Amino acid sequence: MNDGELRVAIGSLRPPKLEAVREVMSQVAPLLGHRPGRINYIAREVESGVSEVPLSIHEIRRGARNRAEAVRKLVESEFGPVDFAIGLEGGLFILSTARIERVHLQSWAFAERGGLGHYGSSMSMPVPPAVTRAVIEKKEDLSAVIDRYAGRSGVRNQDGAFGVLSRGFLNRQQAFELALYAALAPFYNEKLYNLP
Repeated sequence: MNDGELRVAIGSLRPPKLEAVREVMSQVAPLLGHRPGRINYIAREVESGVSEVPLSIHEIRRGARNRAEAVRKLVESEFGPVDFAIGLEGGLFILSTARIERVHLQSWAFAERGGLGHYGSSMSMPVPPAVTRAVIEKKEDLSAVIDRYAGRSGVRNQDGAFGVLSRGFLNRQQAFELALYAALAPFYNEKLYNLP
C-alpha cells in the first residue's frame, strides 16, 4: 500500500459532483494502491466548453473531457502534478426508434491519469415532454425548468433532475458515481484491461 498522497483534481465545485468523486475515489483507492484517508481533492470551477445544457451524448462527453483537461492544467499550474483529473458533465440526448423519439437525461465522466483517459456514463432516464419542450424548443436552462417543476430552488446542487424525475429513487450524485466507477475501471481493474 502506497502511503503517499493521491492527488485528484476535480473540474467542478458543484456539491453532487464533488461528493460523487469523494465517494468513488474512497472506494477504489485501495485498488489503486492508496489509502482512502490519503486522498487530496483539489476542486476548481472550470469551463466545459459546451452548451449550458448539452444536447447530445457527444457534447456531454466532450464537456466531461474538457473539464478534466482544464482542471489538470489549472491545478498543476498552482500546485504541481496531480494523479487524476476528473471531469463530470450531464445533459440530454435524443433516443430515436423507428416510431418514436424520446429525450433522455444522462451523466458522463472522464478520468485521466498520466495522459491516459477513459469515459464512463450513468444510466439514462426519459425526460417528460413538458421539460423537453422547455429546454429544447424554448431554450430554457434545465436547472431553471427542474426548479420550477420541483417547486424549489437550487435542485442542481442537491438531488438534481434525476432526483426530481425519479421521485427520489435516484439522484444526481448517484448518476455521477456510476459514470465515474465506469470511467475509472481501466485504472482500478488494470490487470484485466491489459490482458492480451
